[in-house]
Amino acid sequence: MPEEKSETVKIELTMYGVAEVVKWCITRNNGRIPGVDTPGIKQLQAALEEKPQGGDYYTLDKFWKSKRTFEFTPQEIETIYRCLYDIPNFDGVQLPQIRFKFWPTPEHVG
Repeated sequence: MPEEKSETVKIELTMYGVAEVVKWCITRNNGRIPGVDTPGIKQLQAALEEKPQGGDYYTLDKFWKSKRTFEFTPQEIETIYRCLYDIPNFDGVQLPQIRFKFWPTPEHVG
């Protein structure tokens, strides 16, 4: 029996936003929040790998400000929210409202 694809939500992020999600869900996570090895989060990591290795300021600025649309399952979105909020709290870091700089508010998701 073919596996049904769960409902996904399309979210447009700048590459800056992609970097923030990867930072909190992968780099700073250290295994504290499970479920970050999903296809949705892996596509963010793959997008970051496209960063120009060299290049002048203009080229890099253009890359970081470029926007892409990614598809996430509701479970992936919940995991990303937890990473953005819980990891800074675990580390005792003052919680900046980073999510609101690049991530849509819940009422705009879905």
